[in-house]
Amino acid sequence: MEKKSIHREERQSAGRHPSSDSLANESRILYSLIQGSPIPTFVIDSDHRVIYWNRALEELSGIQAGDVIGTRQQWRAFYTSKRPCMADLLVAEAFDGIERWYTGKYSKSRLVDEAYEATDFFPDLGPSGRWLRFTAAVLRDADGTLVGAVETLEDITERRSAEEALIESENKLKSVLQGFPISAFLIDRDHEVVHWNQALEELSGIPACDVIGTSDHWRAFYKKKRPCMADLLVDQALDKVSHWYTGKASRSALIEEAYEATDFFPDLGPSGRWLRFTAAAVRNSQGALIGAIETLEDITESKKAEQDLRKAHDSLEIRVRERTKELIESSRALKAEVVERRQTEQKLKKREMELKVKSDNLEDVNTALKVLLKQREEDKRELEEKILANVKEILLPYVEKLKRTKLDEHQLANLKVIETNLNDIISPFIRSLTTKYLDLTPREVQVATLVKEGKTTKEIAELLHSSTAAVDFHRNNIRVKLGLKNKKANLRTHLMSYL
Repeated sequence: MEKKSIHREERQSAGRHPSSDSLANESRILYSLIQGSPIPTFVIDSDHRVIYWNRALEELSGIQAGDVIGTRQQWRAFYTSKRPCMADLLVAEAFDGIERWYTGKYSKSRLVDEAYEATDFFPDLGPSGRWLRFTAAVLRDADGTLVGAVETLEDITERRSAEEALIESENKLKSVLQGFPISAFLIDRDHEVVHWNQALEELSGIPACDVIGTSDHWRAFYKKKRPCMADLLVDQALDKVSHWYTGKASRSALIEEAYEATDFFPDLGPSGRWLRFTAAAVRNSQGALIGAIETLEDITESKKAEQDLRKAHDSLEIRVRERTKELIESSRALKAEVVERRQTEQKLKKREMELKVKSDNLEDVNTALKVLLKQREEDKRELEEKILANVKEILLPYVEKLKRTKLDEHQLANLKVIETNLNDIISPFIRSLTTKYLDLTPREVQVATLVKEGKTTKEIAELLHSSTAAVDFHRNNIRVKLGLKNKKANLRTHLMSYL
């Protein structure tokens, strides 16, 4: 329209006026341009009457051009009751009305004078409403007189839905990260922190507001500036991972473009912390790298438990060697004593006939020997009871505590070996019980052992990682197999009789 006005002014300045045929031709061209435009468009004159209503707008609104051209009912396409469209406000030069009708939704066009653009939702347009981006501009003739206004409308419903879905997805991601119990932070391509969750605030002591928008995330872990693993993935500097985390990092077996590592951070907390951390590249739907996320798990307690377990294991091995040596020596002495006794008995038999006279003295000697053997047996039993008490009261409680900590499969397997060896040392009750009642299942033997030790049904269920109902079922089976069904005999008292 501006170019057309310029051409007209040039023709008028040259003293030539366009002919009626020329004007008619220009009108047909303008009609064809508007009618053939894929953008919904309508034009009103200075009296607010519709003079153009193109096919694209017919499709968008469902209103045919013949039903509105020549009327002031352009509002019907967008609203259920009469109110001005933006083009009406421009024709009326009611610019203050734009603020009233489109508060917070409009702005002046940066490309065209006397033009405004806005975005709004129209609930009555179509079955479920539509989002439209619309622009209205004043139309003036060659003399600058206002002759009408044109308004174009772009259906952005799908784009708006996609944007809202993206925003919702981002909000969900932020909510998940914020509520994630494992410390995590997210950086963008420029290494600036995008998210710093609450768990990481607790771990590092640094509030999110102090690091978001900065590249100072290294402060949480190091005294001097250096790249975190997420920084190396953002830079695609995978060859430098081994430099900064020598012998501590490896590629993730589960996620591509991800590394995991375990390291001690002496500057984290009062006395340092052990962390297991994983970093992974973040890409958009087109596969472009947009950042990296790093998660960090505090495994300090697990590391301490591992070290304590190693110390306990070493100490136990030493004690087992010492006890084994004592038992071997005691066994040798006992065997030697038995051999000596047999030799003595043989000598006594040979001399029996000769020593009939001294039989009374021999009986005294024999009695004294029996007392000595009995004392030896009591000493042996006392030694076994001490070993049993030491293992049960000193070692097994620590084993139970370790089983409740977070151990990996290798550590748990070692702990089970230790527990099995300890149980072998203290299992005379089990051997006695299973020898007499061979039809007891291994689980019933475990339950019987714990009942003998005074454990309640609830405690047994916790130790065996079972339910109280299952424990009661095994207890009932044990009573049946021990011949205690329908009897008032105490199961624990009966079991203790096997020692």
